[in-house]
Amino acid sequence: MIDISSFPANDSEWSEEQWRDMLIYLNEQGLASYKDMASTVLSALNPPQVGTAVATNKNFQSHYPKGKTMQAVMRWFYDREGVCVDCGTHLELQADHIIPKETFADKRDADYLENLELRCRRCNVIKRPSHKNGGKTYLTAAAALMWLLLRFRPSTYQEYEKICREYGLTMANIRFHEAWALAVWLNKKGLYRINK
Repeated sequence: MIDISSFPANDSEWSEEQWRDMLIYLNEQGLASYKDMASTVLSALNPPQVGTAVATNKNFQSHYPKGKTMQAVMRWFYDREGVCVDCGTHLELQADHIIPKETFADKRDADYLENLELRCRRCNVIKRPSHKNGGKTYLTAAAALMWLLLRFRPSTYQEYEKICREYGLTMANIRFHEAWALAVWLNKKGLYRINK
């Protein structure tokens, strides 16, 4: 059995073997089969839907003759390297603005292909001012919520919320409550201990 309580709290200190062991742990605990994990990774490799997300956007369409936006978008898309411009992953890529919309007087002026690049979901989120602690670890906020729950195994919601805040998670408390549901569900199966 893998003991994740011995892993460094900061995932940036994990070895490749510890990342592999995390997958084994999740499987051993019955939280995800290898089939589930492979299916999730394959899904995350599926490129962003630029055809529907970008080419159907009226602001982007205004830069091209009628009926030519999709061709331009797909030409732009195929010309990319297929990795996040920040971290190099192939997973969960999104078309992201280079110059943020917030810097334009008219936000519609930000919507042109030369102002887009591929960025993964994680790197896209952590560049936002509201995520000042983003990027300190590799885990996304959603993943960190599960990591903290499974690593520290807090026995009360209040303890869990405190751990999350100390880790630097800045989202609304409802996200902690939603994540705490996993502890409640596992507790029903005798796989987690909650003090009431």
